[in-house]
Amino acid sequence: MAQFNSYLDFLNLTAAIDFCREYGTLCHYRKGECFVQQGTIARYTALVVSGYFKLATLNDSGDEAVVNFAFPGQFITDFHSSLHGEPSQFSIIAGADCEIMRVPLKTFKEYLSPSLLDEYKSLFNMVFMRLFNLYRKSPRQRYVELCEQYPQIVDTVTLKDLSSFLLITPYHLSRIRRELAKKSGNEQKNKAVYTFVKT
Repeated sequence: MAQFNSYLDFLNLTAAIDFCREYGTLCHYRKGECFVQQGTIARYTALVVSGYFKLATLNDSGDEAVVNFAFPGQFITDFHSSLHGEPSQFSIIAGADCEIMRVPLKTFKEYLSPSLLDEYKSLFNMVFMRLFNLYRKSPRQRYVELCEQYPQIVDTVTLKDLSSFLLITPYHLSRIRRELAKKSGNEQKNKAVYTFVKT
């Protein structure tokens, strides 16, 4: 499966992963627990070992809006918050029961400092493309593309989190899934009829 956070494809984080595994503290987070709380300054970074985390922010109505996900083998933190000493604009929340290798962010930044600029450039490009797709593709197209590129995401991420990431309601996403399942069923049926007639 392709990397969900495609900017990571342009970075060699092997040394950083090894660093976290060697010096990090194994921590367990229950579903719903915050690694970074919106409005606070990030103090740690971590390598996700199992489960997944969601990056979410509160909209004007006070509802949670999911912006991104982090899966095993990926890092979670808010570099911008820590670098500038500003409160984080989002929360990083365990989307399931998780294990992480946690390291103080100050120590991690000192270790990674030469590659931070490259990471920011790659991250900006990924975010820009996702924003661009919000304008040029329908929710259905974005969901199909998501499933094609990251097939495991449907079994890993909750319907609520996935619909929030796609900027639609859970009901709308359920409807899209039903329509796609029905279309797939009809295609399989037509294929079977064609095979029977042909033989």
